[in-house]
Amino acid sequence: MQWLREFEMPNPSLCDELIRGFKKARELGFSHEGLSARGLDKSWKDSEDASLTCLPYDIYATAVRAYREHVMKGLQAYCKAFPILTEKGSSKLGFLEPPQIQFYKPGGGFYGAHYESSGLDLAHRVLAFQTFLNDIREGGGTEFLHQQHVVQPKKGKTVIWPAGFTHTHRGVVAPKEEKYVITGWISFIGG
Repeated sequence: MQWLREFEMPNPSLCDELIRGFKKARELGFSHEGLSARGLDKSWKDSEDASLTCLPYDIYATAVRAYREHVMKGLQAYCKAFPILTEKGSSKLGFLEPPQIQFYKPGGGFYGAHYESSGLDLAHRVLAFQTFLNDIREGGGTEFLHQQHVVQPKKGKTVIWPAGFTHTHRGVVAPKEEKYVITGWISFIGG
């Protein structure tokens, strides 16, 4: 797919550490029911989410840092493929919002077709990324509707794509397995 790019984590065991961090954040009360642009609507999105910033720093700082480095390497490769994103005169890109770990029980999912920059409050998002933290045998991918493409879930795989309506997508339900992903955004951060 022309604008969808996949990158593999060099050390997929980092995914296990991030899942443990999510479980610890949940234990401490830092997770919440998944929200979307529609607010809380389980018929649209049925997940439990926690910001990466909610993972206990003293235990998970190294894992979060390693994950951000992985995303930044993917972003650099993406920008090399599409240099217009970083040409002189372009706005700078970076993180405005912390990525979030999303946990889906078997049968849960982000059912609704959506795109990541929908609405004025999200218009700063240029790119989106998603990392699969666990392997899933049945379902569990991300379906891009206009591209007629499903990204298959594989532990350590990160996908980067444009945040606009051209990349409207939805989750593919994993009927029998839990699903853990990290979703985040690269945004305009200034001149």
